[in-house]
Amino acid sequence: MAANRKKSAPNEKVKTASVASVAAPWRLLVSILGPGGVEWIKSMLIAILVALAIRWAFVEPFRIPSGSMEPTFYGDPHILKGDRVFVNKFVYGLRYPLNGIRIPLTNYHLNYAKDRIWRRSKPQRWDIVVFKSVEENAVHTTLVKRVVGLPSERIHIANGKVYANGVPLELPPDMPPVQYTSPRPGYSTDMKYGILTEDAYSVVPENSYLLLGDNSSQSRDGRYFGWVPYERILGRVSCIWLPIIRRRDFTGFSRTWWWQTVVAVVGVLFVGRVFFGRSWRYERGGKSNHAYIDRWAYGLPAPFTKLRLMSWGQPRRGDLVLYRPPKEGKDIPHYLVGRIAGLPGERVFLDGGKLEVNGAPVGSPVLAERLFPSGDGVGPYARSKGKEYSLVPEGRVFILTEDDDPEAHLDSRTVGWVPRAKLVGRGTAVWWPPHRVGRPS
Repeated sequence: MAANRKKSAPNEKVKTASVASVAAPWRLLVSILGPGGVEWIKSMLIAILVALAIRWAFVEPFRIPSGSMEPTFYGDPHILKGDRVFVNKFVYGLRYPLNGIRIPLTNYHLNYAKDRIWRRSKPQRWDIVVFKSVEENAVHTTLVKRVVGLPSERIHIANGKVYANGVPLELPPDMPPVQYTSPRPGYSTDMKYGILTEDAYSVVPENSYLLLGDNSSQSRDGRYFGWVPYERILGRVSCIWLPIIRRRDFTGFSRTWWWQTVVAVVGVLFVGRVFFGRSWRYERGGKSNHAYIDRWAYGLPAPFTKLRLMSWGQPRRGDLVLYRPPKEGKDIPHYLVGRIAGLPGERVFLDGGKLEVNGAPVGSPVLAERLFPSGDGVGPYARSKGKEYSLVPEGRVFILTEDDDPEAHLDSRTVGWVPRAKLVGRGTAVWWPPHRVGRPS
């Protein structure tokens, strides 16, 4: 047994050393930024990872760089110009991440897969799609065009129309009246696909598409660079979102009842959250409770600020309130929830954990039945009968925590008297858990 312990000791030392080597940079980071800064960085990294996952799998914004799709899209190569669109990347299936991207500072493109992780649906004729260019050294590596030719079709462009298997295609009613151009007889041109009659240039291969621009005379599209494989199509354009005056929905989802309902509900919640009140979670009885906080209870709040434009409504003993602590610290949250226990001019004292106001037991039932024991970390307020720590100053209130945990002490006992201006709002209703739905009690 002793021999075994001796043999394992070196391994334990190596393991301990490796853990210490990992922990050392972390402790250094904490010492430089502080716990709050580290938490902020962690939150930012999580947000970036979530955004990248959404961008890879579901939706991504793009800027239209040229006028090849006018008048459907207006493009401009300059920064902050050109239509901005959202592309639905999930509609055709899930692509391999980073497949086809250009390595920064090089002309090399990472192409390691010729299919998708999962196929959902196939592009339909007249879909507007964003795709990776099939041309080497292309000026724009990501392009937007319209699906015109489908797999196995024989395509021919003549007389301003596109013929699929000898039948002229009719443009949908929501599409501009495009006249598809073809070279004049006898003129030399790079146009081949959909122009020449040989099978190599007229029959769309399996799993590929012919993509054309709406501004046909000014578009370098599939007539020049040929068929575009399915795996190079990133997704379908769903809408123009900028500039505001050109907003347009290409899929029709914004006109559905369910989408309009979602927008209305989100709009109401946003307006309510910014201008009227918010939901807030707090602990009581070892369980999470959620209450609606009325921001108008003590005055008119200025949106997006911590200020009030006007004040009204007096704090009342027993009010459940959301407030900002009067003092800051790394262990003190930016917001706290508690009950107003002492009003301006009153003397407060905790005798054996029971609250006394002006030398008598507190009259509020919700506070009279509670016990607020003293312990390590609990501050001096209401623990001494000296004026400094027992008399609530004018314009301030004394607040006790709503948390029943005996170790909970982040309230006025520790942070001190709370100025009226620090009261964010009053809890008017508990909406969770179900058995506590109603007025805070």
